[in-house]
Amino acid sequence: MASKINANKSVLVVGLGRFGAAVATTLDDMGQDVLAVDRDAQIVARWSAHLPVIQADMTDVAAIEQIDASQFDTAVVAIGDSVEASVIVTGNLLDAGIVDLWAKSVSREHARILQRIGARHIINAETDAGKRVGHLVSGDYLDYIEIDGPYTVVKIHTPSHAVGRSIEEAQVHDKYGVTVVGVKAPGKEFQYGFKELVMHRNDELIIMGKQDQIDRFLRG
Repeated sequence: MASKINANKSVLVVGLGRFGAAVATTLDDMGQDVLAVDRDAQIVARWSAHLPVIQADMTDVAAIEQIDASQFDTAVVAIGDSVEASVIVTGNLLDAGIVDLWAKSVSREHARILQRIGARHIINAETDAGKRVGHLVSGDYLDYIEIDGPYTVVKIHTPSHAVGRSIEEAQVHDKYGVTVVGVKAPGKEFQYGFKELVMHRNDELIIMGKQDQIDRFLRG
């Protein structure tokens, strides 16, 4: 299992179809505190050896209370086979007090309903891959793009250990193996990552590297 980056994040994933399973396994691989839930006993049995998972029907308020859903920092509603169930579960979790809620939509109308009832993040099932969403839910990345081979491109805020230092001074490549492709400072134009460029607290860095290298750079 990968070492934990955002140690205090706990995530509830509801629905273990292909999309939900990708979100849950990605978060688990990153060391996040994940609990997956599905109402189908066969699906739960299939994933029980790989993830913390329980069987429950989250359209039932009693199930929400039984697993103490209000204690989770974040929830991902990954139900795609029933718009009605998706909306009810989303509403139940919002009522339980989960503010950081991500919900998968299967149509514009579905997305509109989810937005109206208060889902903070609407996931387009056709364009947002589960692995990418898993990384975004973790809270460490502003954006995540997986490319062919072992490399990944991510957008992050400057890690605290690199604030006020140039790319060369922070030894971004020599120490971590990561390449800073570019930097976008608030209110300024995008700049390519030349070695003398100083990284500031609120800058958005576009970096490329292998996953373990990126994780090390985030931790410092």
